[in-house]
Amino acid sequence: MTPPSKSDLAQRLLDAAVALFAERTYEGTQMPAVAQRAGVGVGSIYRYFPSKEALGNAAFQHAKRALLAQLAEMLAEGGPAVDIRAEFGLFWRGFTRYASDHLDAFVFLEHQQHDTFLTPESQALANEIDSLAKDFIERGQRAGEIRAGDPEQLVAMAMGAFTGLLKQQRPGGLAQLSPETLAQAEEAVWDLLHRKAGR
Repeated sequence: MTPPSKSDLAQRLLDAAVALFAERTYEGTQMPAVAQRAGVGVGSIYRYFPSKEALGNAAFQHAKRALLAQLAEMLAEGGPAVDIRAEFGLFWRGFTRYASDHLDAFVFLEHQQHDTFLTPESQALANEIDSLAKDFIERGQRAGEIRAGDPEQLVAMAMGAFTGLLKQQRPGGLAQLSPETLAQAEEAVWDLLHRKAGR
């Protein structure tokens, strides 16, 4: 049997860490548990990640980059002329697809506080998604499609609704919901943001 390559083993360690961070939180996860989940000795972790903080940041950056790539792929499908409501739908489907395909990673990213271990590089990556969402809200407000209010607060409202839906569906995740149910949920979250006549 061929031993795993360096990149394969590093990925196994990242996958194991993300799964445990989602289950137990970052603070509640110890390095031996990561090694056991990955099926390797504890010493193998330190050949790739010199500390728990290094492992946590690598896992965070890997998950955030994958989420950014998923959102970019979905938004590109809309083209440059997409309207605000349709763009919201693309955001929704990007988050939905990512959460369906990478449930542990989404839970790790969204249901925890990361301030205790994130490096500036990780924080900058997190800010990319925050800025993307804030820019969408501000453009929607200028277009008269999204209600007045602090953009960061409105993003938090929408994300809170989405993560609440996801939490309700664990452990099966969003994959167990029908397309009709997901469409209804999308419309409900849009309703949180949409500026209605006279409002």
